[in-house]
Amino acid sequence: MRPRLLSLCLLAIGALILYGCGGDGAGGSTGTAGTGGSTGDAGASGNAGTSGNAGTSGGGTSGNAGTTGAAGRGGATGTAGATGRGGTTGSTGTGGTPATSSLCTWPTTSTNVMVNATITITGVYDGTMRRFVGTGPLGSGGQNENQDPIFHLVEGATLQNVILGNPAADGVHCDGNCTLKNVWWEDVGEDAATLKGTSTSQVMTIDGGGAQKASDKIFQHNGPGTMIIRNFCAQDFGKLYRSCGNCTTQYARHVQLQNVMVVPGSSTSALVGVNSNYNDTATFGSILVKAATNSITICQRYTGNNTGAEPPKNGAGADGTVCMYSASDISWMP
Repeated sequence: MRPRLLSLCLLAIGALILYGCGGDGAGGSTGTAGTGGSTGDAGASGNAGTSGNAGTSGGGTSGNAGTTGAAGRGGATGTAGATGRGGTTGSTGTGGTPATSSLCTWPTTSTNVMVNATITITGVYDGTMRRFVGTGPLGSGGQNENQDPIFHLVEGATLQNVILGNPAADGVHCDGNCTLKNVWWEDVGEDAATLKGTSTSQVMTIDGGGAQKASDKIFQHNGPGTMIIRNFCAQDFGKLYRSCGNCTTQYARHVQLQNVMVVPGSSTSALVGVNSNYNDTATFGSILVKAATNSITICQRYTGNNTGAEPPKNGAGADGTVCMYSASDISWMP
């Protein structure tokens, strides 16, 4: 090797020994974790951790950043309010008021339907307030027994919004459960309506309407079961209701009168007639009689028979067994 090149190498080696290569700087210390926020309504956030010091120069790596403080816990949930109490129960309503004269506001119509053969009703039949008048075989207008009716209702049928004119033959026959709603008889023929059938649980309901000019009975009850008469007007009649006194087959029969206005005629003998010996019952509520007090009999009791003989009377008035009502159930209006 040449002397000059050797000298340069020795100088370089000496410089390396004198200065050396730069060492790695020590890492910055880890920052202290922030203290968690104290528990509160909405918990405060913890303080951020202190950043670590940067490494010293000399090529060392930077210190790690301090750990972020944990978030404070949320405040406790507030207690729910107590459930409100329900309203108090309403008091029981008082009984219905007595019938009023508005029950005897009669409808009018200019549409007549002439009927020469009985109309049989199944389901619901709405007469739309037309007047049905008997003619031909249904046109006698007398009191002869065994006349055919204008309407025949089978089990479960309803007749509504009908006016029966004059003549009306034997009105309406019902074979079992049936309803007459807003039916009016302008001039009752033999009877306005008759409940037949054979079931002790059958019910005939007369709701609304009215009947007048019945020289004998308005409603005739031949079969068993119950007849309900309510919201009804009865004018100029012999009896509003009669349990058959001398039918070949006899039953215990029941009638309920509720909210009925009665305008007696000169021939009126009783509001209802029942057979005490067959355990009939009659109940009354909210009855308004447009007559002098005690001018008619409210409930007449008979001893019925199955021989066809005329049944004798055996008492009248409330007795708590057959004729069931109190003085407050009957109102009188002179």
